[in-house]
Amino acid sequence: MLIEPVALSDFFLSFFSAALIILLAALYAALFAWGKIAGRRSFSIAAWITYFALLVCVAVFSYVNHFSDHWLALSLLMALGYGWMPRFIWRLCAATHQPDHHPHQPGGHHD
Repeated sequence: MLIEPVALSDFFLSFFSAALIILLAALYAALFAWGKIAGRRSFSIAAWITYFALLVCVAVFSYVNHFSDHWLALSLLMALGYGWMPRFIWRLCAATHQPDHHPHQPGGHHD
């Protein structure tokens, strides 16, 4: 199977969209967490808008790099992972940092 390389004219678009994927993923996670902490709906809306922009960048990156078959599926899996991981991490942090959650008593005996 011959893979078509990225044309030199599309190299900048490929590089720029890849960088934006990373930056938008970090911004989405930060806005999602800040929305949960502050309890403000505006941060949640901004997080969803950022995630939509991330999906657009993944689509551009996949198109410019001529992804197909399993590479396209991997791109979709990556985009879904960027969307769901902040939610799972939030749930994990919330579950392990509850006030009544004391797995180890400092200075005491362990069961």
